[in-house]
Amino acid sequence: MARRRWSVVAAAAVLVVLLVGGRWLALETAERAWAAGVPAGSVYLDARALARVVRLAILLLAVAWGTIHVYFVYRVIGSVQMPRRLGNLEIVEAVPQRVLLAVTLASGLLFGIGLSWGTGDWWRQAALATAPPQFGISDPVLGRDLGYYVGELPWAETRQSFALLAAATATVVVALLYMGIGSLRFSRGRPVASQHARGHLGVLLACVAMALAWGAWLDPAEVVAGLHGVVDRALLNVRLPGAPVVAVLAVAAALASLAWGWRDRTGFLGGTWGALLLALVGVYGLLPAIARGAAGGRRTRADRGLDPPYPGQRAQFERLAFGADGGSLERRAPPEFAGVDQALGALPQWDAGRVAMVVGRTSQLGPRATVAGVALAASPDGAPLPTVPARRRWIVAPAPDDSSLLLLQPQPAWDDVHRGAWAHTGPPLAAQETDTGLALEPLVEAPAETWFGPGFGQFVIADTAGREGRVLRAAGIPLEGRWRRLALAWVLQSPELARAGTRGWLLLWRRDVTERLSRLAPFAEFDRPAPVLARGGALWWLAYGYVESDAFPLARPITWQDRPVGFRRAGLLGGVNAATGETRLWFAPGTDSLTSAWARLFAPLVQPLDSLPAGLRAQLPYPRGAFRLAAAALERLEGDSLGWAPRPSDPFDLVAPDPDGGAHLTRWTAQGFESNATTEKRFEALLAGTVTPLGRRLYLWRPMRREPRPPDVLGAADTKPGVLRLWPAGGELLATQAQFAQAIDTDGAPPPRLLRVYLSLGNRRGVGPTPLAALRNMLSTPGAPADTTLRGRWREAQRLAAAADAALAAGDLERFAALYRRLSELLKLAHSP
Repeated sequence: MARRRWSVVAAAAVLVVLLVGGRWLALETAERAWAAGVPAGSVYLDARALARVVRLAILLLAVAWGTIHVYFVYRVIGSVQMPRRLGNLEIVEAVPQRVLLAVTLASGLLFGIGLSWGTGDWWRQAALATAPPQFGISDPVLGRDLGYYVGELPWAETRQSFALLAAATATVVVALLYMGIGSLRFSRGRPVASQHARGHLGVLLACVAMALAWGAWLDPAEVVAGLHGVVDRALLNVRLPGAPVVAVLAVAAALASLAWGWRDRTGFLGGTWGALLLALVGVYGLLPAIARGAAGGRRTRADRGLDPPYPGQRAQFERLAFGADGGSLERRAPPEFAGVDQALGALPQWDAGRVAMVVGRTSQLGPRATVAGVALAASPDGAPLPTVPARRRWIVAPAPDDSSLLLLQPQPAWDDVHRGAWAHTGPPLAAQETDTGLALEPLVEAPAETWFGPGFGQFVIADTAGREGRVLRAAGIPLEGRWRRLALAWVLQSPELARAGTRGWLLLWRRDVTERLSRLAPFAEFDRPAPVLARGGALWWLAYGYVESDAFPLARPITWQDRPVGFRRAGLLGGVNAATGETRLWFAPGTDSLTSAWARLFAPLVQPLDSLPAGLRAQLPYPRGAFRLAAAALERLEGDSLGWAPRPSDPFDLVAPDPDGGAHLTRWTAQGFESNATTEKRFEALLAGTVTPLGRRLYLWRPMRREPRPPDVLGAADTKPGVLRLWPAGGELLATQAQFAQAIDTDGAPPPRLLRVYLSLGNRRGVGPTPLAALRNMLSTPGAPADTTLRGRWREAQRLAAAADAALAAGDLERFAALYRRLSELLKLAHSP
């Protein structure tokens, strides 16, 4: 019976090994096959191998640490007796030693797994610490290069935290075990332990103390880097001189712990550990708070010492950390249009969201497609500036509507989804803004089929004998060999891939742009890809990759996606060809030192910017995430005591003149700011960014004279305001904003429709059904009401009524009729906004 039981156990073990090992081998085969179809695939495989080695090393270290300490406790245990009930009799049996040993080893294994949980991304910190970036700039406090804080310090802080956690948890677990077997107890507040337990706990306490000393050694750099809050004078004046005191006391506590374990000197042990705990609480908590409170009780700000330390260096480091440094920032107005009519011919009235809503509710994309991305199209090189609204054009790229697959009855067959009509989409569309709405037409020069892009979540197979197979051969995985087809079928959970009919076909896997780029460059975070139609008709998906760090000297962090970041730059540019799947990574214009360090580690994955095709480089948009961070940094640095508020709340896109004086339009991203005053808000600044052949450029325009605040455009149940766009024109602020007839977004609701356009230039206002009509209204009636708030409309109605009453009293019937017509239009506008 026992032999049969062991046979079943052995068979189950072999089955588990085969399943786990087979799954691992299948995954490795699939990864290597996919890496063969991307550039620098060997770098991707090396990164996976490094991550696996680091994770395995941490796991083995943690398991060994836990097992050793639990085994030391096991060696003290003589025997363990467990009560057992047999009928009405209760007997006591000794637990076999092999069972105790098995429990000990299992406990050490569980301890190690729990200790190493969540360490999967530590390999990136370890790799970067081996070749940290060099900024060539030193911080004014410790004199270290800024690269130390983003490259070496995070890995050192991670190791110190892991060592402290490992030592502290082992001390607690071992102490509880010794207390459970009676080898440790407390008498009159003092520990009384056997010689074995005392020596073991003494070593563990020494390890805890040395981990605390390591943390005290790193604490000054952590303070300067902002890991313990915004750097102020209280932190610098207390924690920097207090860290050596904590380190000395921690070393003393470690020596006292070893002495207690060797000679049982409890008095010296309690004194040193008590002094260490007081120093930790005082230096890291109480004294900085007391220093801030004492400084806050004084009279003037200068006497309180609350001025930020090193204000000049802090502003410089914050601009550097968030891409608003002096090398790319110009304090002047961006290039202006020659006239307002020319500006209205280029400034779009629609936005990407509403364009997607309109296109998605038409049949232009087909019954099985949805909108994957919308981007404002820039004019090609050499295209003249527009005098009519011919440049307000959007590119709309489709993707398979995978979300509708679950709603279809009956469900489509496997061949339909993975090799039929659901496998790809048609060409992108051009959405041209007109006076009546959006004119949709296919882009003739674009590819007829698209296979890659956002939302392409399903894998597909293509016949190598067909036209698509020849185009996709470089990016596809050939389904050759029995084991490769079986491995891919196992990984993708699709047995159809292993059948004989797929031999020789191509597998297109990981077609989503963000997933594809993130796997190649795991050290970067990519934003949402944007479609760009290059010269020659190639459709590319471009996405900027961001590198970041929690720590950066003296810089105040900025909240990004609900987490604070101390450094974040867009240093990479990823591109995926929508038709062929060609995938490339380039240095982004204006790259940073941290990105360069990562590129050296992942060489030759990232290519120089000069290798980017000219047709793509001429249409690069400004990285939207980088613009948001730069705007947030400048809003904090440039604003007055009341602060600035962004208006509109999100950056907007437009096409405007080339900053280098070229005769063509380029893509811009801009953001307006107004004062935060509660009494009277006013326009304060305009931040605009574009990408030129020389790199990224930012323009911060603060008008010399006071510019009036653009009026608000409100909505109602059946109307919604569009995006407010601002731009200088003739030294004044030009503001244009559309109002759309748009109901609540429900099934069956009509698509948005342009209702009217509001225009303002300085103190002049205009409104009309089209941009040119609004311009004519503004030029013909300088006082035309454009403030659509209830208060503004009521004030204007009162003014017109008083003027009409005065004209009637004076007998000027012609002026009375003109004022009455304007008043009627205003009241009609107020009734139906």
